[in-house]
Amino acid sequence: MNADSGQSSALRHDPLTVLLVDDIQENIDLLQDILEEQGYRIVSTVSPLEALKIAQGTKVHMIVADAMMPKMDGLELCKHIRRHDACATTPFIIYTGNYVDQEDEDLARSIGVDRYVMKFAGTQPLVDAINELARSRYEHESAPSAGTVASIDDRDFLERHHGLMTKKLEEKMIELELYAKTLEQKNRELIISEKRYRSLFENASVAIFVADSRQRRIVDANRQALALLRCAPHEFPEVLDIPFRNANGEPIDIFALQRSATQEATLITRSGERLDVDMSAGPVDQPNDTRVMLFVRDITESKRIRDHLLQTEKMALMGRLAAGIAHEIRNPLAGIQLNLQYLSMKVPVDSPDLQSIEAGLEGTQRIQQVIDDTLGLARVAPPTLQEVSINEVIERSLRYLAAPLRQKGVTLDAQFGSHLPPVWMDAKQIQQVLLNLLQNAIDASPVEGVVTVTTLLCPECADPSVQVIVRDRGPGLAPDIAQHLFDGFRTTKEGGTGLGLMLSKFIIDRHHGQISIANAPDGGTVASIVFPTTQSARTTTNA
Repeated sequence: MNADSGQSSALRHDPLTVLLVDDIQENIDLLQDILEEQGYRIVSTVSPLEALKIAQGTKVHMIVADAMMPKMDGLELCKHIRRHDACATTPFIIYTGNYVDQEDEDLARSIGVDRYVMKFAGTQPLVDAINELARSRYEHESAPSAGTVASIDDRDFLERHHGLMTKKLEEKMIELELYAKTLEQKNRELIISEKRYRSLFENASVAIFVADSRQRRIVDANRQALALLRCAPHEFPEVLDIPFRNANGEPIDIFALQRSATQEATLITRSGERLDVDMSAGPVDQPNDTRVMLFVRDITESKRIRDHLLQTEKMALMGRLAAGIAHEIRNPLAGIQLNLQYLSMKVPVDSPDLQSIEAGLEGTQRIQQVIDDTLGLARVAPPTLQEVSINEVIERSLRYLAAPLRQKGVTLDAQFGSHLPPVWMDAKQIQQVLLNLLQNAIDASPVEGVVTVTTLLCPECADPSVQVIVRDRGPGLAPDIAQHLFDGFRTTKEGGTGLGLMLSKFIIDRHHGQISIANAPDGGTVASIVFPTTQSARTTTNA
């Protein structure tokens, strides 16, 4: 630590003590971390009254106080500090975000404040002020100059301080009045919006149920409500309750719903169909009426569209992230490629090292392609489709897994189907998907476990299709993870991004294929990809 950034080297073994006074603990914690890194010892309190006791009973070398605090502000604290011999000459710094006028600073200087630092300038000016006072007062253990303590006129201070507080109070009152007017306007707008919404809602084709909370039964329902329940009019008298469920699958007590509250729920119809609905409760406009009207809207389709839009937004965000880091990856990658190319020219053709160098070059080319493909996904660029043997794509992919398999001692069992028809695909994009699934299977496998990759004609598909199955013998998927596997930015891997499976699904969807991951009946996880064959892919693409 040099003299410009901290205490004098002569005091390294005897750190200066700084007393921090601020009514907000978070501010103290921040300054304490910063000043302790500078080599200071910190004593702190959120109470100015407690600060007086500390300053009188503990040797402190410097005091840093906020200006605006309850019961006693920083200026009053400084005035009291200067009256006690034990701390009358202790350097005092005001650190403020409220008292920012020159008049405020002049008053502070008049009662003995050594430095007046504004919070909006950041913490560095405060650190500089503390270091400067530490050097000037304590580096050579010199006594403070005669002018350090200002002459304090109590009456003058009280008048000026009262004027200052009055001005600050007036400013706060003006701010509160403006805030109250804004809040009142917003409230009026909200009331108007609510009335408009209710009017439109009640006049639209919305299901309305009338529930009597005293009798705990449904006493009436409109046509749309009966249609939502899949219930005929003559069946309505039998409907005593509506089977609503919350997000956890638990029954909702519709008779205990708070009025005017709106929430999403699942409605189970009389035929067993599950519908996503938006429901809100409102009173019948009569005094002492125990009935409540339930307004229910089927949002099954809109929720599906919303989830799709959310997935699209995640992909767009992923694209922006990819674009931001592409430049940082490409530059060092180009250097690696040049060095590997140089080494390949220097190594003899018959050298066993040449194969490793060429594998490294192929790996850098794949990284470059992954960058291009990721940016291509952000632009929703269509894949370049060609007739490809799925077995050959898998064989090329396995080259990159030798190290992970060896490190964990996992065995890979490849069971390729024979005479499989070619698949209409972008081989590089599908290789990215396969590597992701295989790496996930390796990560989930126990040490010395087995990962199986199988290719075959899909036995359950209506159209000719090729299926790839990746199977591990790991612990399987927890239920809360299984339902969010293809959501972006959700991962159970330490250091993972949560983008792998989302990208994989995006790629497979663009190939008109299907991807699924589920627990195997006898343990472990099974990932399946179904590709249409060349003929069916062309038919789908042309459609």
